[in-house]
Amino acid sequence: MTQREPAKPRDPSPGCDDPPAVARPWTRREAIGAGVGAISLAVVGCARLPPVREVPSQDGAVSLALADYPELQRPGGVLPVKPAGAKKPVMIVRGEGEQFSAFSLKCSHLGCTVGWNAEARSFDCPCHGSRYKIDGTVQKGPAKRPLTAYPVTSDGATLRFSIA
Repeated sequence: MTQREPAKPRDPSPGCDDPPAVARPWTRREAIGAGVGAISLAVVGCARLPPVREVPSQDGAVSLALADYPELQRPGGVLPVKPAGAKKPVMIVRGEGEQFSAFSLKCSHLGCTVGWNAEARSFDCPCHGSRYKIDGTVQKGPAKRPLTAYPVTSDGATLRFSIA
């Protein structure tokens, strides 16, 4: 019979001579979560909002002096604003001439805040990948309905819309 050596007390902190810890395999849930997280980061990286400006509103009515917003001075310009009291931002888009549109940035699928993809000129949802054209219509689902549009009027100097 051989005699065993008494066990040495171990230092709880790993040292240089300790073997590397063996990582356990990921569970299916962890792998799916990591994949969804990576995809969300990629989508969010492509679709961001320019800085959202807080704007005053009275009972949901917004009135903006166009001279104060250089983003709207040229066709194709976009301006995200958050009217006082609104839960989600609104994107104002200048079309050709004096045509303006305003859209809620609330995804019609499950309510996430959509971002602006300047390269694709689209609104992209970071949650489930819906994409909306610049006119608010669905380009790619799972969303089935367009973004909520607000009627906009402009007299050339002032832009008005209401979210109420």
